[in-house]
Amino acid sequence: MIRQALESAYRRTIGTVRDGAAGLLSSFMKREGFVQALYVLVLVALMAGFVTAIVYPTPNQTYIPYPNGQAETIPEAIVNAFVIFAGGAGVYLVYLSGRQTVRSRTVNLYLALALLLLVVAIFAGIDMAILKGFG
Repeated sequence: MIRQALESAYRRTIGTVRDGAAGLLSSFMKREGFVQALYVLVLVALMAGFVTAIVYPTPNQTYIPYPNGQAETIPEAIVNAFVIFAGGAGVYLVYLSGRQTVRSRTVNLYLALALLLLVVAIFAGIDMAILKGFG
C-alpha cells in the first residue's frame, strides 16, 4: 500500500515536471520565446561586464575578482551574471507571490524563496565589491 502511494506520487511528480518542461521548450521554440531569451542573456552579459572582460583582459585570468577597479576577469563576469540572475529571480518571485490569491501557503513559499534569493544576491554582490577593493 505504501509502495503504491509512493509510485503514484512519483508518477504524478514526473508527469508534472515533464509537462512543465514541454511547455517551456515549446515556448522557447517559438520565435518570440527564443528572441526574448536571447535578449535577456545579452542584457545580463552586458550588465555583468563580459565586454569589459573581453576587450580589456587582465594579464592573469586565474583571479576571480581581479583586485583592481579598472579591470575585470571572465570568472568575475560569470559571478556577476549569477548575482544579476539571482536578484532578478528574487524580484520575479516577489511578483508571483503577489499574484497568488488562491493558496496562502504558496504566497508564503514564493515570498520566502524570493527573500532568500535577494539576500543571496545582495551578499554575493557586496562580497564581490569588497574583494574587488571598493569597500
